[in-house]
Amino acid sequence: MIAARMRKPDAVELYLASLAATAIVYVAGIAFLAVMSYFAANGGGWQQVAQTVFVVGVIGLLFAAGAAFMIVAPLGAAFGLMVLKISPPGWWQGPLTGALVAIALEAFVLLFVSREPLEWEWGNAVTLLLPIVLAMMAGAYVQRRILHWPERLPAR
Repeated sequence: MIAARMRKPDAVELYLASLAATAIVYVAGIAFLAVMSYFAANGGGWQQVAQTVFVVGVIGLLFAAGAAFMIVAPLGAAFGLMVLKISPPGWWQGPLTGALVAIALEAFVLLFVSREPLEWEWGNAVTLLLPIVLAMMAGAYVQRRILHWPERLPAR
């Protein structure tokens, strides 16, 4: 039973929280790619980091912003509403929603967009797991710091 003071987030709040989580995942992904480009073979260094940040951060932002508003945020709001409806209030709702969104987007890309089958190797595993982990961390942060949900767990 939810205490009278606690109010579940509505669809608009979840949509805006999904936009914030998408921005967090995007910035963390850019930082990860920049760090990886520093250690890249055949050069690397700070010039490669600057180029990666510019290309992914500026040019990729144009495409990512449209996808965030039209695909990722509505998907996050829908999964968030589903998780709120089927589970009791808890700290796991944000990370679970983030993981569901990331898995759904990766499944869509792997099933309908990619043209070659994905072969099992560690690089592919890390590439698949990184967005899921980042989305879980962003979901936890957004749940606690932006949505302030749950403010306090109900007494048992």
